[in-house]
Amino acid sequence: MTLDDVLPDPDWRDRHERAVAASPEAALAAARAVTVAEMRLATVLLGLRSLRIARPPREPFVQLVETRVGLAPLGPDLWGGVQQPWHLRGASRHVDDLAAFAEPGWVKLAVDLTAEPHGTGALLATETRIAATSDDARRAFGRYWLVVRHGSGMVRGSWLRAAERRALARG
Repeated sequence: MTLDDVLPDPDWRDRHERAVAASPEAALAAARAVTVAEMRLATVLLGLRSLRIARPPREPFVQLVETRVGLAPLGPDLWGGVQQPWHLRGASRHVDDLAAFAEPGWVKLAVDLTAEPHGTGALLATETRIAATSDDARRAFGRYWLVVRHGSGMVRGSWLRAAERRALARG
């Protein structure tokens, strides 16, 4: 399953990529293993999102995507869910078929992680797609995204930089 299978026509799309001097497999393995503690700036931004300052979690960032962000694994290196992140504490629901979900008032989110051959290394990338299920949700998320988009991008950029450092350290 790919992003195109889950959200082929999103309202919002945000992609971040980084060239890594490692094989695509090594780059993906490094990205899967990165912890928030390794992600400079992300600790602060994620703390602000949850309105608490805490020690950076030691589990891999991809686990946090599932446990704290509420996105379920949809396939290898693909996560998705239905949310209302514009609420202070957010709201999320589990759905069996993200692509078919259409209840008004929600946004469908999907995030992937990919690595493709690039020169002598890999192009490591993450893409986030968001599709609103109604005009009200589109407006609410649009306001929310205006505020958080840059911080969200910084978190993902930090993730890819940490993965590159980790991949290079493993040699």
